[in-house]
Amino acid sequence: MLKTNSVGLTISAVPLLNNISIDCPRGSVTALMGPNGAGKTSLLKVIAGEHKASQGRVEINGQSREDWKQSEIAKFMAVLPQSSTLEFAFTAQEVVALGRTPHATGLLRDAEIIIGALAKVDASYLAQRSFVQLSGGEKQRVQLARVLAQIWEHCEGDSATDGILLLDEPSAAFDLAHQLMLIEIVQQIAARGVTVVMVMHDLNLAAKCADQMVFMNCGQCTAVGTVKELLTPELIAKVFSVDAEVITHPLQGTPMVVV
Repeated sequence: MLKTNSVGLTISAVPLLNNISIDCPRGSVTALMGPNGAGKTSLLKVIAGEHKASQGRVEINGQSREDWKQSEIAKFMAVLPQSSTLEFAFTAQEVVALGRTPHATGLLRDAEIIIGALAKVDASYLAQRSFVQLSGGEKQRVQLARVLAQIWEHCEGDSATDGILLLDEPSAAFDLAHQLMLIEIVQQIAARGVTVVMVMHDLNLAAKCADQMVFMNCGQCTAVGTVKELLTPELIAKVFSVDAEVITHPLQGTPMVVV
């Protein structure tokens, strides 16, 4: 579904990525992990098309990303950046409506999707509020609703094509309840065939939903594997320079990092 083949990125003579190869199958959840400056966001931007790879290529459904029309990609790929600057006094509902821009599904259907997306992220009560007056966490939930609305047919319907969702530190502004809400949403849409790639810092939160983890450091891929394969004291020490114990979560049975 989504692959990076030997991707490298150099900007202003500064190498940011080197030889990154990752395979993200249909309906999988991939968590990009690593310390600050590891290249996680740069890789996400190459996949999203914000940066063009200096070496290698990104493939979508076996086709080079460069061969896709941007207008077509926008119908099945949505991107949630770390932060979204919006100074206009749009209502939350109007912000979510921006996600429907690539589509021609009509005002009535779009209105239904906007309502559904706001409800999915626990933000229905914000619909008529000014976006600029919201808290950081509320803004992030509205932006999450926007990207879900953009690929709604893939998240909730029976689209003939598969969706891709790119999330850059999506839980950073969320409280505990909404962090868990995010994980549930990711699991639900992945089960419908959406391929999710997300930058995360919380190892334990990522372990709840990731099918594979990618450990990155200094623009390189240190390790790729399942949660159980990568969440080991040795790898955590190597990548994050932190001594940690890995135990079994008492309820979920998944690895849990204790520092």
